[in-house]
Amino acid sequence: MDINDISTCEKFVMKVIWDSTEDLALQDIMGKVNEENDKSWKPQTVSTFLSRLVRKGYLSMYRKGRYCYYQPIVSKEEFWKATVTEDARIFSNGSLEAFAYCLCDEMLSEDEVERLKRKLDELN
Repeated sequence: MDINDISTCEKFVMKVIWDSTEDLALQDIMGKVNEENDKSWKPQTVSTFLSRLVRKGYLSMYRKGRYCYYQPIVSKEEFWKATVTEDARIFSNGSLEAFAYCLCDEMLSEDEVERLKRKLDELN
């Protein structure tokens, strides 16, 4: 999986699919993407993104009746891990510790830092 090979628009589509508990057809995906991201994309636009995501190996597609349904091949967690690892590689010389420090120091609220501390304590 090459996380640099996915556009922001394709991420919007993937998020809708990842967040769903069932396989979705084009119309369902289009409606949710438009609603969640204040877009007005037409079916052809979303269909193009879906085709690209299938070609890139992020999604699989199957036909049921006259509709095509989409399933994620790459999980949201896999994508997140790859994204964080790549960002750490680029911005903090591969150090996840430095990356996490930056998040805690500048981007997370006190409550979020406390939840993160509890999670780290669980790992020990």
